[in-house]
Amino acid sequence: MKPIKYILTIGAVSGLLLGGLSVTSCSDFLETNPSTNVADSQVFETVSGAQAALNGCYYQMKCYSGGGADRQDDWGIPSHQMISDLSAEDVMSTGGGWYNYTYTYWGETRGDIFRSGALWTFYYRLINNANSIIAYVDDCEGDATEKQYIKGQALAIRGWAYFNLTRWFQQTYAIAKNMPGVPIYTEPSTEETPGAPRGTLEQTYQQILADLTAAEPMLEGFVRGSNEPNAIDQSVVDGILSQVYQVMCDWPKSEEYARKVLSKYPLTTNDEYTAGFSDHTIVSSWIWSIPQTEEQNMGDYSCFAMWLNNTRACWTFACFFLSDDFVKLFDESDIRFQQMQNWDDPNGTTRKIWISMKFRDKEDCRGSFVVMRSDEMLLNAAEACARQGKEAEAKELLWQLQDMRGAVRTEASGQDLVEAIWIERRKELYGEGFGLFDLIRTEKPLVRGGNHVDWGGSVQFPAHSWRLIYQIPQSELLNNENMSDAVWPNGDQNPYDGVYTPQ
Repeated sequence: MKPIKYILTIGAVSGLLLGGLSVTSCSDFLETNPSTNVADSQVFETVSGAQAALNGCYYQMKCYSGGGADRQDDWGIPSHQMISDLSAEDVMSTGGGWYNYTYTYWGETRGDIFRSGALWTFYYRLINNANSIIAYVDDCEGDATEKQYIKGQALAIRGWAYFNLTRWFQQTYAIAKNMPGVPIYTEPSTEETPGAPRGTLEQTYQQILADLTAAEPMLEGFVRGSNEPNAIDQSVVDGILSQVYQVMCDWPKSEEYARKVLSKYPLTTNDEYTAGFSDHTIVSSWIWSIPQTEEQNMGDYSCFAMWLNNTRACWTFACFFLSDDFVKLFDESDIRFQQMQNWDDPNGTTRKIWISMKFRDKEDCRGSFVVMRSDEMLLNAAEACARQGKEAEAKELLWQLQDMRGAVRTEASGQDLVEAIWIERRKELYGEGFGLFDLIRTEKPLVRGGNHVDWGGSVQFPAHSWRLIYQIPQSELLNNENMSDAVWPNGDQNPYDGVYTPQ
């Protein structure tokens, strides 16, 4: 990885909060004249400069380290997906450096530990970069439609970033909308910009919806290139909106946007599923994904290097495998179960482990990472229908997936049907970054038994536990004059332990 170059140096807000507008390519970079005034910089004189700034946002999402260190667990979206799954109950780790601390809940959700600051910095740097694009793209010289598409993508990126911040740093919306949210910034930062207060979670979600609903019509007609599956188009925005409304328990809206996506994308076929998730060009169900190129890749730090299955031609950590309690959820006829194998412990003990062949990269040790696919949208729509009492429609959707995978059809009703859909989510989407987020959203406890005991991961946390929520970085609280470092309810810091009691 070559050093990151900044397009502009526009100061910082709240200590580590908001860095300058940066093109964070994993190899290439843009050179412009540094300036303290974004509007006067050469970057936004033309639409091509604005596009380059947008590309910088995508590069950051792809492989940028929010912690400022060369770590195998701090490389943008793919790392965040792995952190979420290792924090839940289905994926396990035999080691793998910092991922093992994630898995064992060593204490990295604390505000004085690296992870909290890395996540915070990653999303707020992205927000600040998007803010600059949103603020100045309209004044660029160039085609009006191109500028509209750039602005629409920047709005979507900002809304998505705020959405993810809420999922890491606060209890779920349904029980905590009047709790503190995250600081909201909608203008580019300068050295003089004061730090914003946390406000409420409801205010944060209103900003998320404002950004995404503004972006959605702006991206009508935008077609990304075949080599740009990481670019956000209208379908990606619709998918994010389905996720947001799902967290907000607005079931009609969650269903509406999920169905919009399903009308354009087919489900993942069994052949595509069992081939191993690695190539966006041959899987028609992937709505949003991150390709790796020779210059821009995570190398030995990718998810492909983490999964234990002995398919990799180059060095691998080989430390991720599956909980045996999770494997028991599958029918033997299910093609997803047939993709699993029961192996001897590679460390030479008598323990057995379940490995997965779901994530396998290509011979050149690179591949594409899936971020969103249609199967998630089908499950979103099924849950939304079940929550609205439309059980026949919910089952019809659920059965489409179960029949395809060779699973036994769910015949449950009422809350049992909702529970069955949640289990189907776990079976279909494991390893794709939903573990912790779904646990918090569904207000379930973290209960690990089975072979978690053998690997030091048998932690137990009740529903609404603060241990599942990251604290605000200590450096943010020290530098933001509008935030107090006292623990809530006396200040802005999230508790580290204990259980939140919904009001």
